[in-house]
Amino acid sequence: MPDQPLVSIIIPTFNRAHLIGETLDSVLAQTYTNWECIVVDDGSTDGTSELMEAYCAKDSRFQYHHRPKDWLPGGNAARNYGFELSKGEYVNWFDDDDVMLPNFLELKVNAFLDGIELVICSGFYVNEKLENPVKIHLKLETFLYKDYVRWKFKIVTNNILFRKSFLFNKELFNPKLKRGQEAELFARLFYKLPNEHNQIIKEPLFLYRQHPEGKTAIGKYYVPEYRRSQAFILIVNLKRGIELDDLEVKSYCFGNLVQFFFEGLIYKDVESSKYILKNVALSIKKLNVIKYLEIYTLGLVFVFFRRGSYYFEKRWKSFIV
Repeated sequence: MPDQPLVSIIIPTFNRAHLIGETLDSVLAQTYTNWECIVVDDGSTDGTSELMEAYCAKDSRFQYHHRPKDWLPGGNAARNYGFELSKGEYVNWFDDDDVMLPNFLELKVNAFLDGIELVICSGFYVNEKLENPVKIHLKLETFLYKDYVRWKFKIVTNNILFRKSFLFNKELFNPKLKRGQEAELFARLFYKLPNEHNQIIKEPLFLYRQHPEGKTAIGKYYVPEYRRSQAFILIVNLKRGIELDDLEVKSYCFGNLVQFFFEGLIYKDVESSKYILKNVALSIKKLNVIKYLEIYTLGLVFVFFRRGSYYFEKRWKSFIV
């Protein structure tokens, strides 16, 4: 294939020696061959090091690095460090338990035209054994930011191939977030990005493995540090919705934050409820003083007594801000 620009594949990993081999084999099987695969270890204690030494010896396009000790632990910092090491014209972050189909890179690189900053492909949700594929359907109803924030356009880290120059001088993954790091980053990158600057490939090009013990599954239960990360993202997008004067974005973010506030009281997570109350109230203060006063005053009462009210939860969710 003539004129193949370099693609940097960045994979953070942690104790996935039993799975990452399948991921790396799928990289080796790519029909597009001009790639570098940067694996950044976040502190594995299993056999990851030995496995990676074998792959690096097998093919020089693989690189194995450790997250610097003075960087915050977690996959976010590992992804950011991999970006600093990358040399490609294009960048695709990928997870250490998922699998690329053979034309994953080729079709995405070929979709880049002048003015295109990112290419988004579809994929399959699969179980732990890579079975029972369910297609990720990609269709924009409005525009990329709005559909993504309202989770009408469901994508994960693997979906997107970025033009690296688009990412220059931008903050990448927030290392302080415990959940939804790609949601925070993508919403920030998609905000005010015209639709003509992205390209969508509806063909599934990767397998996205679902784990019973993974963050997505754990997130079905109440985890305070996850909830605060989710609340932070919703608050930022509520402010963006207010700036855009977009009723659907505002309603989606505001309604979820109201739900999170009352759930925090149910699960005795007062810290999260106080954080949500303060930021939501300040966000709507200029829009409607009466609603601000009701939410902030009664919210403080609910926090003080460590219990909520179904009536007011339902009432506040109905507010138009």
